[in-house]
Amino acid sequence: MTTDDDSTVNTSTAAQATGAVEGSRGAARLLEVAAHNADELIADARAEAQQITTSARLEADRVLAAAQAEADQVRAEIEQNRAQHATEIARLQQVENEYRERVRAHLTGLLAQIEAPPS
Repeated sequence: MTTDDDSTVNTSTAAQATGAVEGSRGAARLLEVAAHNADELIADARAEAQQITTSARLEADRVLAAAQAEADQVRAEIEQNRAQHATEIARLQQVENEYRERVRAHLTGLLAQIEAPPS
């Protein structure tokens, strides 16, 4: 009977050893799959980060170009207004000079009448 018991023990030990080897292989395979999945996730994350960065740069360039165009338009409007105001100022100065001359001529005429000997 000892032989049967020894045979059962040997079979049980062999089964345990085989199970341990298969378990190690399974664990190694699981680690390999996990590493592969991690690599894929990292690659996907890097690609997405690159896409987001590129998109953000394009949007920033678009916003910057729009702001620059608006600033240029505002500068042009300001310059146009400045030119119009300069023209209006020059016109008003001319009107002022003409008015002064007329007032001076009128006052000179009145003064001449006052100073003239009575006739």
